[in-house]
Amino acid sequence: MAVVEAVSRRAGHPVRLTGPADLHALLDPARLECALGHLVQNAIEASPAGEAVWITIERRGLEIAVTVLDHGRGMSAEFVRHGLFQPFATTKAGGFGIGAHEARALIGAMGGRLEVESREGEGSRFTILLPYAEPERLSA
Repeated sequence: MAVVEAVSRRAGHPVRLTGPADLHALLDPARLECALGHLVQNAIEASPAGEAVWITIERRGLEIAVTVLDHGRGMSAEFVRHGLFQPFATTKAGGFGIGAHEARALIGAMGGRLEVESREGEGSRFTILLPYAEPERLSA
């Protein structure tokens, strides 16, 4: 994924990608790239130097899941419930608080959804879920 390479190189932070390369989802490439860019950048900023951010891709029934996992500082359950997707709400010094908000809007515009799990002191997992596409439907 080009976005993984670009963000990793720009930040000088390890980002690892795992999963099969032959999965297909119904999506807008530009929207996915932008949403994933926000999530990966947030994960990098939350992670200690040298601690890899992981991106995994897998099929879950009728959906494709793209998960961004970090072992950074995590977020409180209260912030995830009430602040995370509010524009200009942030836990980062110098942050603008628009990345997660915009990522969720972009993913929703593609017919997908964004799930979040986080624990303070342990890290966060953001999972983008998009409709699975049979490869033969894509070429028709």
